Amino acid sequence: MLRLLADIAAPRLCPVCKRPLIKGERALCTTCMVRLPRTGIHLTSTNSMTEALSNPPAVPGLAAAWFHYNPRSEFAPLIRRAKYSDRPGLARALGRAFATELIADTPSAIEAVDVLLPVPMHYRKYLRRGYNQSEEIARGISEATGIPVGDNLVAVRAHATQTRRSRDARRKNVAGMIECRCPEELEGLDIAIVDDVFTSGATMAECALAIGRGGGRPSSVGALCLALANS
Repeated sequence: MLRLLADIAAPRLCPVCKRPLIKGERALCTTCMVRLPRTGIHLTSTNSMTEALSNPPAVPGLAAAWFHYNPRSEFAPLIRRAKYSDRPGLARALGRAFATELIADTPSAIEAVDVLLPVPMHYRKYLRRGYNQSEEIARGISEATGIPVGDNLVAVRAHATQTRRSRDARRKNVAGMIECRCPEELEGLDIAIVDDVFTSGATMAECALAIGRGGGRPSSVGALCLALANS
């Protein structure tokens, strides 16, 4: 009843086409959900994400990105609004929808994941934004799968934006930015690092390396993100 009254007072709109969402539609309207430019890379044994994580402290795990990201695409607002427009609910809903499709496509792969580790955000940025979109995406995935969300990865320093940087510059920009706390908690687990956009893989690779530097010895390290961008 409360949801119905809220929808009457302020209708929920699809973040892509702006059409009011109807009963049963959560993150996107049905039309935009069908038209979403999915990557399908989780259906392949190797892809750009597994290659970027080719030197983690364990064998590569599940690597999946939901849709292709182009800043000029009509679907680009999904990322911008989830990240910058005070829309943690949207980030969580997108994570939940993404995970629902992963369960349908690769049930054994997603069931093998023991813990989700969101890419951390430095506390100063967190105070400005009020939430970490990667954590919200992870919580949405957790709601759909039951996989717990861990807090072992911590950003120990802030870094400049990765936008318009080369692949090598991106890696240097995030080097030493992340630490792994209580790495013994990850011993023998299958981990999936969660982020919003995967471009060069520098940030996720740094997360994986931080686990190894901290002494963590998981069984596998994979990556889950909403969007795959051109590097």
